[in-house]
Amino acid sequence: MTILFVCTGNTCRSPMAACMMKQLCQEAGLTDIRIISAGVDAWDGQPASQGARHAMESRGLSLADHRSQTVTQQLLDETDLVFCVSPRHGEALTHRFAHVPETASFSPAIADPFGGSDEVYRACAAAMEAQLNVFVRQLKANQLP
Repeated sequence: MTILFVCTGNTCRSPMAACMMKQLCQEAGLTDIRIISAGVDAWDGQPASQGARHAMESRGLSLADHRSQTVTQQLLDETDLVFCVSPRHGEALTHRFAHVPETASFSPAIADPFGGSDEVYRACAAAMEAQLNVFVRQLKANQLP
C-alpha cells in the first residue's frame, strides 16, 4: 500500500506528516506501507523548511533528505490513499487530475506554519500527530478512512 500526504508546497506539512507517519507505522508493525508526500503547487527539489526540519529533529526524526515534488497523475496512479492536510487540497486534486484515488483529509484542517516560529511548527506537528495516531489505528484494523 502507498499513502501520499499532500499539502501546498511540500516543504512543511506533508513532509512532516509523512515523516511522523513512517515512524508511527514502524512502531505499529505496519512495515508494508510506502509513505510519500507531494504538493499541489510545489517547486520540485526544494528542501524541507527550516521550521519543519527543527520540528522533526525535536522528535528525533529527520527531513534532511527531503526534496519537494509536485503531485502528478503518475504519482496518483501509484498511490492507494491520498491524505490531504486540508479538504481544499483534495478539491484541487479532483479538479486537476482525471483519476484520484481514495482521499481523506485531516479534520480539522492543519494550518500552514510556513514562516512561523519553531514553536508554531512544533504545534503543527503535534496537531498532525494526534490525527495520525487515529489513522494508524484504522490501518491496523483495516478500517481505512
